[in-house]
Amino acid sequence: MRRLAALLVPLTLALLTGCAATVQRPAGDNAATLQVPAAASKRVALLVKPAPSLPKSTDWELFRTEWRTAVSTAASGAGKQFDYFEAQPGATATPGTLVVVTVKDYRYLSPGARYGFGVMTGNAYIDAEASFFELPSQRELGTRKYATSSSAWEGIFSAMTDKQIQAIAAEMIKEIDRR
Repeated sequence: MRRLAALLVPLTLALLTGCAATVQRPAGDNAATLQVPAAASKRVALLVKPAPSLPKSTDWELFRTEWRTAVSTAASGAGKQFDYFEAQPGATATPGTLVVVTVKDYRYLSPGARYGFGVMTGNAYIDAEASFFELPSQRELGTRKYATSSSAWEGIFSAMTDKQIQAIAAEMIKEIDRR
């Protein structure tokens, strides 16, 4: 009985966590390494905004909350301070790296929707561009494109929006740390 329990517990946990999201970068995206000064790499600031062509959606605020949570967690895990802006910041005296995420397209799916409705919920996806700026000067350091998608055929194991954003956030923090 103990052996069965020892096998079932890890298997159950693996089934509930789902698959990790994979971040796609455009083919031929050989962007130079961001030249983030050491002082600016200690603080990450985030602004998430819709592209002008993105239609209004009832889940936009949930989506932005996922971004705020994921980047805060990734920054904290890398030993960085985190700030979140609702609008383009004005002059600031605090050194940091501002990441302005422009969302071009997305489909928000929560894990609850996937668990409840399975393949009928369709695919979650994100198409976004992140522009990196040195603070306080607001000098542009570079731009990166990020895209993720899930497959409904993976069922409850496919990465939903939260995991996709977490994967993009981790990539953004790596970009800031590369030297």
